Amino acid sequence: MLDLLVHSSLAHLFFAAGGLFWAVVLLAVAWHGLPAAPRLSLSDSTARRVFTNSAIPIAGQLVNRGVDLVFAAFTLRLLGVTGNGRYALAIIVWLYVKTLSDFGLGVLATREVARAPERAGRLLGATTLLRLVVLGALVPAVAAYVAGSARWSALSYDSIVAILLLCLAVIPGSLADAVNAVFNGFERMSFPALLNVLTNFSRAGFGLAVLLAGFGVIGLAAVALGTTILSAVAFRLALRQLDITPEWRLTRAEAGWLISISWPLLLNALLVNLFFRADVPIIQAEHGDQAVGVYDAAYKFINMLLLIPAYFTLAVFPLLARHAIHERERLMATYRLAAKLLGVIAWPVTLGTMLFAPDLIRLLAGDAFLPGSANALRILIWFLPLSYVNGVTQYVLIAVDRQRTISVAFALGAAFNLGANLLLVPRFSYMASSAITVATEAVLFVPLAIAMRRVLGNPGWLGFMGKPALAALGMGVVELLTYRLGPFPAFGCGLLAYAGILVVSGTLGRTEAEIARAVVGRARPALP
Repeated sequence: MLDLLVHSSLAHLFFAAGGLFWAVVLLAVAWHGLPAAPRLSLSDSTARRVFTNSAIPIAGQLVNRGVDLVFAAFTLRLLGVTGNGRYALAIIVWLYVKTLSDFGLGVLATREVARAPERAGRLLGATTLLRLVVLGALVPAVAAYVAGSARWSALSYDSIVAILLLCLAVIPGSLADAVNAVFNGFERMSFPALLNVLTNFSRAGFGLAVLLAGFGVIGLAAVALGTTILSAVAFRLALRQLDITPEWRLTRAEAGWLISISWPLLLNALLVNLFFRADVPIIQAEHGDQAVGVYDAAYKFINMLLLIPAYFTLAVFPLLARHAIHERERLMATYRLAAKLLGVIAWPVTLGTMLFAPDLIRLLAGDAFLPGSANALRILIWFLPLSYVNGVTQYVLIAVDRQRTISVAFALGAAFNLGANLLLVPRFSYMASSAITVATEAVLFVPLAIAMRRVLGNPGWLGFMGKPALAALGMGVVELLTYRLGPFPAFGCGLLAYAGILVVSGTLGRTEAEIARAVVGRARPALP
C-alpha cells in the first residue's frame, strides 16, 4: 500500500487536502469554542477533578501519538535510515532552543495563575515577550553550532535548513505555549488538548503530502513551521474561552523577577532534556546520520510512554501547589499515591516491551531498522519505572518552592550522562547511549530522594516502589516459563500474575478502589 501511495500522482494532493481540512476544523473550534464547563471548586471530588484534567489530555496525546506512529510508519520508510537521522538531529537542536527560550516560564505561569487567576493576562503577555527576548539571544549560539558541525562533523545541507526552519517555529510556538500554560493554571486542560489533536492531524496531512511530493527533510521542517503558526492563531482565538486579554508589556523589573524565579525551572528542564538527548549529536559526530536514524526509531515508542506521567503530574500539580501551603501531610499522601500508581503502570509496560520490541520496530519502521532499533529499545525501556517516580518527585519539590534544591540533582544526572556518552559512544555507539539513559535515572533518583526527605520527611520509597517491583519480578518469571507458548500468551499470563500479586500484597486495595469509584461518580470519598 505504501508503494502505491508513493507512486500515485494524487497521493500528495489527498494528504494535503486532509491537512487543510483539519486546519479549518482547528480554527473553527478555536473560534466558536466548546460548551463552557464550570470550574470545579475545592468541595468537588478531588479524584474526579484530577481524572478530568489528566485523562482527557492523556487521551488527546495518545491520539496524537497514535497519529505520530502512523505518520512515522510512512516517514521512516520514505526518509530511510539516513534521512531519519538528519531530521532527528534537527529536532534535537530545536528541542534545546525551545527549552532555553521557554525559560521555565510555562510551569511558573501555571503555578502563578493557579494561585492568582486575576493576573493571567499580565503573566501571559510578559512571559511571551520574555521568551522572544531569550530566543533572540540564542541566535549566535545556534549559528556557531551549525557552522562548526558543518565543518567538522559533516552536518548535511538538509539538516542545516531544517534547523533554521524549526528555530523560526519557536516564535509562534512561544505564544501557543504561554496560552496553554494559562489554561493549565485554570485547570482547563481539555480544550488545549483538543486544539493540539487537531493541529497534529493537520501536521500529519501536510507532512505526508510534502514527503510524497519528494521534499524530504526540508519539507517536513517547513510543515512544522506552518502548523506551529496555525496552532498559535488557534490558541490566541481560544483565549475567548477564558475571557482574558493579554497585556503586551514587559518592564525591566518584571523581567528580572520572572528570570529570578524561573531560572531554576529552566535549568531543570534543560538538564532533563540534556541527559535524555545529548547523545544524539555525539552519535552523529562519531558514527554519522545512519546510526542516529537507527537510535531515533527506538525513541518513537519511548516518547509515547512519557505522556502518562507528564500529563498526570501536570493535572495533579495545582492540587500539590495548594497542599504545599498549609497541608503538608496531604501533600505527602498525594505524592505516595501518585508515585505508586505510576509505578504500577510502568512495570508491565517495561516487560511487555522486552517481549515485543522486534515486532514493534518491524511494524513501525520496517526491516531496515532491525535488529539495531529493537536492541536499543530493549535497553532503553528499563529507564521507565524510575523515570515515573522522578517525575512526580520533581513536581512536589517545585510545589513547595524548592526548585533550586533539585537543580543540583539534574546537574549531576546531566554531567554523568554527558561524560559517559563522550567516553563510551565512540566505541559502542547507540547501544552505550541506551544503557547510559537507564543509569542516568538511577543517578538522578539519589539526590532527588535526599532533597525530598529533607523537605517533607521520608516518604517510604521501599513500600510504594518495592511492592510493584516484586510483582514485576513475578510477572517476568511467569513470562519466562510460558514463553514457549508465544509472546502474546506469555504476556497475558504474566499480566494476570502481576495483577494477582499486587492485590495479594496489598499494593492495590481499598484506597485505589475508592478512587476508581469516585472517578466514575459512584462515590465521593475524602482523598489526599
